[in-house]
Amino acid sequence: MTNVGKKHVGESSTSQNKANKKKKRFRLTVEQIQQVKDFLKKCPHPDKDQLIQISEEVGLKPKKIKNWIYNNKTQEKIQVEKSANKTLRTENEKLRSENMAMKEAMKKIICPQCDSERASNLENLKAENQRLTDKILWYSILLGGENF
Repeated sequence: MTNVGKKHVGESSTSQNKANKKKKRFRLTVEQIQQVKDFLKKCPHPDKDQLIQISEEVGLKPKKIKNWIYNNKTQEKIQVEKSANKTLRTENEKLRSENMAMKEAMKKIICPQCDSERASNLENLKAENQRLTDKILWYSILLGGENF
């Protein structure tokens, strides 16, 4: 028995047609790619006649060559942009860290109280000074002495 004309469970005739009509992905061989790349080195922007010439040399239709050239240039552009973006990101991170370090240094130069450890220590010393001054005044009054 053959399976011709038989449907599988859950399969419609339109899905069978789509499977039959699905195109294979077209790829150039390594030799064809090298030929096209060599040609592009000589002539980076080929016109119609030059496309026909290279297509005859490679053995493909001019439209396939034209599409490959377009896609290849697009991929090269994307790679260049990715590389530039990576470089810019690293430079941006470096500048951000330098900027933060400079901001911290400026805080310490302009406003020493902004340094939280020093500020809390200074506040503690001021509070202790006031407490001791009050204590001296209280003892002075208690002993009947004069104010200092």
